[in-house]
Amino acid sequence: MLLVWAVDAKHRKIGRINLRIAFPEMGDREAARIVRLCYTRMGTSAAEFVHIPKMDRSYVEKHFRIEGVEHIRRSEQGRPLGVLAMTAHFGNWELASHAYGIMHKPVAFIVRPLADPSWDRIVTERRECAGNRVIRKFDSAKEVVRELRRGTMVGILIDQNVDRHKGVLVDLFTKKAYTTDGIARMALSLRTNIHPGFLFRDPEKKFHHTLRFGEAIPMDPAAPREEEVVGLTRRCNVELEKAIRKDPTQWLWFHRRWKTRPPGEPDLYREAR
Repeated sequence: MLLVWAVDAKHRKIGRINLRIAFPEMGDREAARIVRLCYTRMGTSAAEFVHIPKMDRSYVEKHFRIEGVEHIRRSEQGRPLGVLAMTAHFGNWELASHAYGIMHKPVAFIVRPLADPSWDRIVTERRECAGNRVIRKFDSAKEVVRELRRGTMVGILIDQNVDRHKGVLVDLFTKKAYTTDGIARMALSLRTNIHPGFLFRDPEKKFHHTLRFGEAIPMDPAAPREEEVVGLTRRCNVELEKAIRKDPTQWLWFHRRWKTRPPGEPDLYREAR
């Protein structure tokens, strides 16, 4: 992946722009280190994903720690619904559901289908080999509700840019970002909890990970709905910020996260065109 890093000037610039937005105090040398490390870890993550079918219970017990399951169990007690796991492109996020499915019980999660049907089938087989279920992103709401009513935990990534009509504008680090509000609307409608869950790669042991779940994110179903959608979405971003601040090297910095701007605001990524 270092060869990709050397020739991919466009995404190196996007990474540096994002780091300036998130950490204005960060020096150029540290930003360059993080961007380079992101490329290296993408290669490691790709290799791990290829070998998912070989990651049986013995492998998972040796290479993964799962913390905070008690928070999930507390939310599940006395309720007929599963919980929503809020996550992001953080660490090797593809392994989080696999490890949880092996060690506890299968989960469902929303994905964007790949353009090539053959590759999509191969990737889906790996994602589902622990008994988990992939939900296609388009028209996914009914499938999410069905899985939650079965008591299944459903994972949703919230860290990508969305168009103005697909989300709400809330704080993310030093700038507001259009953020999907689907997870907030789902939680409020069904009155089920959202838990942050992030997979941290061990910086000392290359192929070891810790999956950390947090307590349920506070929400008020009795509050005015649209106000609470915005507030709950913001609180989800707060949890994302906390995870990134713990280890900025774990997030995938190459996405134009602050691309959609309110009318009249300039393009933040002009230099990366």
